[in-house]
Amino acid sequence: MRFTLRLNIINHQDVNILAFHSGQHINYVINVYSNDNQSALHTLNRNIIGLNDTVVMTGNFNIRDNDWDPNYPHHSAHTKDLFTLAESLGLDLSPPINSSPTRFTDNPHNTNSVINLAFINPNNSGFSQHSLHPELHRLSDYVPLIIEVSINETNIDNSFWSICKDSEKEKNFIKVITDNTLTLNTLNITSKENLEAIVQQLANIFNEAWYSQAKKKHITKHSKEWWTHVCTESLNRYRNTGHIEHWCEFKSNTRIAKREFFDNKIYEITSSNKRPWDLMNWVKKKNLPTIESILYKGQPCNTLPDLWYALYSSYNSAKNRPINTSFLNETPQANQILWPPFLEQEFKDAIAKCSSSSIPGLDHISWRYLKVLITNDRCLLKIVQIANACIDLEFWLSHIKSSNTVVIPKPNKNNYNSPKLF
Repeated sequence: MRFTLRLNIINHQDVNILAFHSGQHINYVINVYSNDNQSALHTLNRNIIGLNDTVVMTGNFNIRDNDWDPNYPHHSAHTKDLFTLAESLGLDLSPPINSSPTRFTDNPHNTNSVINLAFINPNNSGFSQHSLHPELHRLSDYVPLIIEVSINETNIDNSFWSICKDSEKEKNFIKVITDNTLTLNTLNITSKENLEAIVQQLANIFNEAWYSQAKKKHITKHSKEWWTHVCTESLNRYRNTGHIEHWCEFKSNTRIAKREFFDNKIYEITSSNKRPWDLMNWVKKKNLPTIESILYKGQPCNTLPDLWYALYSSYNSAKNRPINTSFLNETPQANQILWPPFLEQEFKDAIAKCSSSSIPGLDHISWRYLKVLITNDRCLLKIVQIANACIDLEFWLSHIKSSNTVVIPKPNKNNYNSPKLF
């Protein structure tokens, strides 16, 4: 659950409005400190529009009243305004499950008081009654007020499948896809159905080979890119024996693994991709900004279909827009020519320009694997035959139309509630 401070609704020193997602809606928590003039209360009454989904309003209202403080014999003139505000927000006064003053006075001539209150939406089952904990106030004058929030258990998958670079598993994977690709019959592809069937066979070869060699890994705060199976073996050996020499062996292996990893990284950057800025901090992993729900036509997009529709509609707003194409009539018509077929060398030259460090697609095949695969001339010929069949049949394969889209927020924006800020 991620909370965001909504200064765009109310920007007041004594009122904090926090927003968070709950299913299909954005809910609000209001924290209040109201002085003797009740300025926070008046500010809320003037800006109540847009706060209908408030689930909790709590804080120091600075109002003493016999309704919640039995030791105080009077009623406050501000109580009516407070209850009117709470009623407008759909909130009810929540009695604490234990009785205690909420503020302790240092003056022995004054009595302790109850001025910290909680108003809770009775229709929201996630928020239950609150409790007071006077034993935790320590040096503060005020007693901590705790509201229990019921959050449904969610299983977040933090695992992924991977094959370690330059490992035996990777060599086996490349051998399997090479051997099985050679079994494909790509000589006479005469129909779109035949083409789709052959490409599906190729996709199955990649997929089965991947999961036969890949290992499921779990992402933790201790995950390191430079970690190798040698590090794992030496660490397990030390854990089993506890001998100091095995600990020294483990430390030595980790130093070697780090040195080899970063030496290879520097060599790749200086000799292959020619991108020295990969070493700089600004291209490293960024923490996402604290964002609000993306809004499209005034409605929050809290499901993947809604979010995709908002992004698609924002970046394809010109679709179905009438276009005047009459200016094309002034362009002289050229003779129709056939699309020349791919040549094997042309295909190799095109693949060579692709980055070996790019993220693979849904088929798990990166450019690096493809470059190794086409070193086999027969595999290269079969892939070129498939590409030429797409041209001859004028058909765009469904496998090519599928991709993973990663939406990245633009940097240094005040908020991220619009699709065009990504």
